[in-house]
Formats: sequence, C-alpha cells, structure tokens
Amino acid sequence: MKTADIFFDITTVEREIGIGKDTLRVWEKRYGFPVPVRDEHNERLYPQPQLDQLRLIKRLLDSGLRPSKVVGLSIEEMNALLISLPEQEIEQPEDILILVDLIKTHQAQGLRLALSRLLLKQGLNDFLSKTITPINKIVGEAWMRGEIRIFEEHLYSDQITNVLHNSISTLRDPTCSPRVLLTTLPGEEHSLGLLMAEATLSLEGASCVNLGIQTPIQEIVSAVEAHRSDIVVLSFSEAISIQQIKTGLQQIRLALPARVALWVGGSGIGKQRIKIEGIKLMGPLSDLSAAVQMWHNNPIRLSTSINQ
Repeated sequence: MKTADIFFDITTVEREIGIGKDTLRVWEKRYGFPVPVRDEHNERLYPQPQLDQLRLIKRLLDSGLRPSKVVGLSIEEMNALLISLPEQEIEQPEDILILVDLIKTHQAQGLRLALSRLLLKQGLNDFLSKTITPINKIVGEAWMRGEIRIFEEHLYSDQITNVLHNSISTLRDPTCSPRVLLTTLPGEEHSLGLLMAEATLSLEGASCVNLGIQTPIQEIVSAVEAHRSDIVVLSFSEAISIQQIKTGLQQIRLALPARVALWVGGSGIGKQRIKIEGIKLMGPLSDLSAAVQMWHNNPIRLSTSINQ
C-alpha cells in the first residue's frame, strides 16, 4: 500500500503531531493546508504525506517561526528552512514567563492579579506595548501550534479583558474628540485588539464607543450617524483571510460617508499591502497615537486620507 493511501482522522493527527484540531481547521481555511478528504460521515481524513509535512511545520513553529511563513511550504522548502535556522532561544522577560505559566496552569485569579500589578507598575501605555503585545503574540503562536488549548486562550482573554475594561472606564469622556467608533466586521470574533486600540485612543484623548465584535456594515453606518463619529476603527486577527479583509474593507468604505476616516489594524493586517482609497492602515499601537495627534492638527485632511 502506498503512503498516499493511508489516512488518519483529525484526533489521531492531533495526538501524533501535537497540533490541535481547531488549529488544523484554521490553517485549512486561512492557508489552504492541510487538505483533508472526507469520509462517508463528512469527517476529515489526512493522508500520510500531509502528516509528514505537518511534522516539519511543527518543528519550524517550535523554532519560533510564524505559521504564515511556514504552512503550505513543500517538504523540500521546509527542510531547507530548517537547515538555515540559527540555533538560538528567544529569551522572554521574567514577568512574561510568569504570565504564560499562570495561563497554562489555569490560575485565573492569579493571572488577573499579576496583570493588574503590571498595569499599575508600568502605566497603561507601557502595559499595552511591553506586556500585552508580546504575550498576545506568545499565546497566539502557542495556540496555533496546539500548545495552548482554546479554554486556556479564553482564560487569558477573559482576564486581560476585565483588566483593560476597568482601566479604560476611568478614561472615558464623551466630550473629547475625535469621536471614534470601534468594532469588527462579521466573521471576526476576536475583541482584544479592539480593547487595546480603545485604550490607546483614550490615552490620546479620543472619545470612544466600542460596539464589540461582528457588527453588520449597515449597523456600523447607523451607529456612525447616531454617535456622530469622526473615525471608524476596525481590527482583524489572523483568523480572517486576506481576501475576506479586502472585500469587507471595500464594502464598508463605500458605505461610510466620505467625511468619516477608516483606520484598520490588527495581526491579520500585518505587513499586507492593501491599497484602498480612504483607508489608513495601522501597524503598532504607536501608529494610532500618532494618527490621533495628526487628526488634532488637521482633522479634515486626515479624515479623507489615502492608505499609506
């Protein structure tokens, strides 16, 4: 029997390779790999050659590479990449390692206390850039590798959401400007990026209304009118395909009044070169701070800016 004729169900793949079922499904949707066949019960089955590729992917991810750089490469390309990798470990600050350990040992209360102490110690701005940004990356990549389960990722998200909500509530001022509406488009279920953006904008004196996740485009337009918003901020995670992002952005840009600026960020955007008139791409949170400062200097010009 040829190896291509041997198939494994998703539970076996998870056990043998160490990559979670949900991760495999996300990769299939986002990167087009793996490519399972379906049995008579419509369950996924993976051929042996794809397991060989998944083992190499796991090794590359364990070395610190991101899934977007690895998933879908051929075996030859991955072997060449393994040879070229330097043998080094990325050292993380002690505070970050403590947080990761609390997540993996399911200590919700301990995690919240540790996050709250770091927030008080660092201040909100440094807390976002020096603690939340790096640990988001660590948790996200560990989840994609199957090292952190969904309930553990949710435990982290719940605690950091509570901590950020409490901090942002002390900064809300409806009389400030610009007036910013934050949300995600349908299909985007991750809200942490929105909270980080809201915290950054609030520190810069913006008046924020956070609609939460998955708001239909027409409802966003209605909310913009109701709140007389100057800016709409959208966040995209890596769970959404680039084509979905582009299509969604084109639709909402057309639906929004020309006077309303559209700022877009999140890990799903990354370094993608999305060229849509009237949309401003954001990289790190510092981009948001700079954009608000520019808005204060010239709000009319910035509200109609072209993607840079």
